[in-house]
Amino acid sequence: AISRSNKNSSAATLVTLYEGFRQAWQRFLDAKEDDRARQYQLSELMNLTELACAIYSERSVVGVTRVLVQDYLQNALSLLSDNEDVRKRIPAMFSSPETFKYIRWFLHLRRNGQLSEQWFPLLEPPTSPIPKEVA
Repeated sequence: AISRSNKNSSAATLVTLYEGFRQAWQRFLDAKEDDRARQYQLSELMNLTELACAIYSERSVVGVTRVLVQDYLQNALSLLSDNEDVRKRIPAMFSSPETFKYIRWFLHLRRNGQLSEQWFPLLEPPTSPIPKEVA
């Protein structure tokens, strides 16, 4: 009974994440003309990615749902890191050294060499003061 409950909970989490990502991607892609809106929507997308990585990392999803979340996150992170505009905007998102710690942890757990090589330089907390806005 507990196993069935865990699977049902995982499936519900997956549906909620999927819908959240669908909306976040759409808002980000629609914000082409307004630089501030694009930065904001990318920050929202990255925050949702951070949340999904935290859920994955603490094993809140199980079974096939876990595999689907893992595959989705790897694909989303790959798409984001392949985009030069995204790579330029990420440093402005750091509010503390803890920013994106669960994305870093997800990448560490997955040990996907190419994906890690793309992301770890982007996810290093800045050593200088945390920027408030994109210049």
